[in-house]
Amino acid sequence: MKPTDQFRLLELSERYADQKLTAEEIAALESELRESTESRAFFAKALHQRAELCFDDSWHAQAAAEEKVTSRPVWWRYAVTAAAAACVTFGFVWLQTSRDGSVATLVRAQQCQWAGSSLPTVEGARLKPGMLDLIEGLAVLRFDSGAELVLEAPATVEVLDAMNCKLRRGTLVAEVPPQAKGFSIDTKDAKVIDWGTKFGVSADDDGKYMVRVIEGLVEVEDKHSPGSQKLEKGQGVDRGWTRSQLQPAVGDMPEPSRWQPATVMDAGDGWQAITTAFGRGRDSYIQSGSKPTPEFGKHPFVRVKWTTRKLELNRKGYLAFDLSQFSGRQIEDAELVLTIEPSELGFASFVPDSTFAVYGVIDEKEDTWAEGDLSWQNAPAHDPSQATFNMPVASKVKLLGKFEIAQGINRGTRQLRGKALADFLAADTNQIATIILCRETDETADSGLVHAFATKENGTRSAPVLRVKLK
Repeated sequence: MKPTDQFRLLELSERYADQKLTAEEIAALESELRESTESRAFFAKALHQRAELCFDDSWHAQAAAEEKVTSRPVWWRYAVTAAAAACVTFGFVWLQTSRDGSVATLVRAQQCQWAGSSLPTVEGARLKPGMLDLIEGLAVLRFDSGAELVLEAPATVEVLDAMNCKLRRGTLVAEVPPQAKGFSIDTKDAKVIDWGTKFGVSADDDGKYMVRVIEGLVEVEDKHSPGSQKLEKGQGVDRGWTRSQLQPAVGDMPEPSRWQPATVMDAGDGWQAITTAFGRGRDSYIQSGSKPTPEFGKHPFVRVKWTTRKLELNRKGYLAFDLSQFSGRQIEDAELVLTIEPSELGFASFVPDSTFAVYGVIDEKEDTWAEGDLSWQNAPAHDPSQATFNMPVASKVKLLGKFEIAQGINRGTRQLRGKALADFLAADTNQIATIILCRETDETADSGLVHAFATKENGTRSAPVLRVKLK
C-alpha cells in the first residue's frame, strides 16, 4: 500500500471514530474495505492503535476493583471492544492475536482417524498454523474469524491464519458468517474467496479442483487464467475434478493392481467364497436419465445415491454371482461382504447416517443382464416410471436385509448375513443370483454424497464377496 493511501485511511479511521464521516464517505469506505484485504488490515490496525491510546479517567472509580485481578486496566478492554465493534460494522474481522499463536479450534471430530498431522487432533484443541491430515470421518474447524470448515475424509488442509487456509487434497464444506467475509481457501491451482456464504471445495495435488456454491457468493481465481469468476447459489466450476473421479486413470492408482479371485475359495469350517469376478459374475450400476451408460460396468466403483432434489442423479447398484459351483449342494448360511470406497462425488456433510437396503431378484428371467447394456431403462426389477424409483419393483424382488454407513465413513466393509439371504440363494434354479443395492436415505442439501463400493475392476480393493456355508 502506498504511503498516500495509508495516510488517507488513517485520517478516515480517526474521523470515523469521532463520528465525523458523511454518509457518502461511509459508503465509499465500506466498499473499499470489502474489496481490499490490504485496506481492511490497515484500517483494523489503525482502530486498534487508537483504542490502545484511549484513556478516560472517569472509568477508574467503577473499574478499580476489577483492575486488582487483571494484568491490564479495564479501560483497555473497553477501548478494544469498541474498536472490534467498529470493524464488524464495516463487514470485516478485527482479530486480537492469541498469546499462543493459535487461530482456530477443532470443535468436532466425528469417527476420525488422522495421519501425518502436525496439529493436535483432540476435539476442543486450539490450532496454530500447521497441517491436518484426515483419513477417516468428519472434522469441524472453527476459525477465530468465525469461518467454519467441515473436512470430509480423506482430506489434507493447512491452517494458515484466522482468514486463510490451503486445501492440499480432498473435500471441505465452508460456512462463512458476515464478519468473516474475505475468508479464502487456497488450492494448488485456484483461490476461493468467500463473501459471506456456504460452499464446497474439492481439490487434488495435481491441480484439479471443483467449487460448488450452496448459498451466497464466492469468487474463484484460477492461477493459470487472468481475472476471477463470481459464483452464486447453485453455480459451480469444475476443472477436471469430477471427470477424474468418475474414471480414475489406472496410472493414478497408488498401489499395484489387486488380484481379484476368479475361483471358489475355501474359507474353512464349511464356508466357501466367490466374488463378482468369478465365472459369469458381474457388477455395475445405473443412473436415472435417458442416456445409455454402458461404461458403468467398467468403473472401479458401484455408485449408489438417493435424492429427491435432483432426480437425474439417482443411482442403484447391481451385482450378479455365479452359483454354479454350489449346484446340488444345500446352502445353510450366507454372507454378503461389500468394501466401502470414497467416491469423491458430492459432500458427506449433506448426507446423514445412511441406511442401505439389499434386494434379491426373484424373477430369474432378469438374470441375463450384461454390464455393457445395463441402463435405467432396462435394469432388472426396475421401473423408471415409478414414484419411488430408488427402490426396485416390489413384486420382482425379496428384501435380503439392511445395513448402515455413518456420516463421514468412506472406508471399511459392511456385511449382510442371515436366513433371508441363505433362503434366496437356496431357491435359485439357474445358478445366477442378482442382487440390487439401494440407499434409502435422502440428502439434506443439493450435491450430497454419492456412496461407493469396490467392484471387480477396482485396482486396490476387494470386489463384492459372497460367502456361503454348505451342509
